Amino acid sequence: MSAPTTGDVRAALRDAVSPALRAPSEHNAQPWHWVLADDHLDLEVDTTRRMPFTDERGHGVLLGCGCVLHHLRIALADHGWHADVRHQPDGPDARALARVRIRPAAGAPDPRTRRLADAMERRRTDRRRFSAQAVPTEMLQALGDAARPFGGVLHLTTGGQRAVVADAMREAAERQREQPGYPAELERWTHRYAGAHDGIPAGARLEEPPPSYRDLVLRWFPRGTLRQPHAGADHQDASALTILTAVDESPDSVLRAGEALSAVLLEATTHGLATTPITQVLEVAETRDRLRYLVGHHPPVVALRIGWPEPFAEPLRPTPRRPLDQVLTEVG
Repeated sequence: MSAPTTGDVRAALRDAVSPALRAPSEHNAQPWHWVLADDHLDLEVDTTRRMPFTDERGHGVLLGCGCVLHHLRIALADHGWHADVRHQPDGPDARALARVRIRPAAGAPDPRTRRLADAMERRRTDRRRFSAQAVPTEMLQALGDAARPFGGVLHLTTGGQRAVVADAMREAAERQREQPGYPAELERWTHRYAGAHDGIPAGARLEEPPPSYRDLVLRWFPRGTLRQPHAGADHQDASALTILTAVDESPDSVLRAGEALSAVLLEATTHGLATTPITQVLEVAETRDRLRYLVGHHPPVVALRIGWPEPFAEPLRPTPRRPLDQVLTEVG
């Protein structure tokens, strides 16, 4: 096989960006921007999409950018390319979060890569109640395995730990609602106008008006049922409640944790599982400290509900994504 030309490389990188845009981000803000050159692709933060009241530390932006970077890896692998990713390159382009170069893969894409690529189109954030069927231990182990190459560790909470996390979620929702600037920011991103290519437009919601975050937590984890999540009662949500941690709180580690989150979400989708990433509980210092106490010295970056959809649940509508020309700049 002849060596790929500059045109081949450039076209492959450009083509991989489009499917990668299905990556999740907080409130579907899509906080990423790509810069394409002849031999590499840079990932940058779109600072106009930062939510200073919802995401005060900027971790949500980094998680979203990590998710889109992992989606890009999968899209490239599905088309026979190996991605060499360098996080936070040095030199005059240091503002980039990551630089991606590619080379032909050694062999044809394996079946697992094909499944993950297909999952990018099918994955949805599901905020509904999940079924009373428990997630098998071996599936949770597979999700944990998916996170490890990116420094992520997926912690399963059980019994009293589960109750602590759910209580922290409710408290965080109440505290953030009282923070100046937060209600307006939430309204902006979750009540997008018709035809918007970002946020949560009215047409993508299942309920009008949408339930509050606190009400969602009560729906997922009714009081008095938290210590025995797999009792099997018809009304009970038996989802696994997990916490994903990063190596540390450096931007590079949080970005890689976003890649780990994407890997977990896509792996879950290949098994038919539904997922809900939850970051609000980590945006309030007091509730964040409680979760950190549960998982040890590594910082938690996202809580994640994982479960089976209710039988005969309606398919979720996809949330919109910005077109390629709004997220990609070509240079050179």
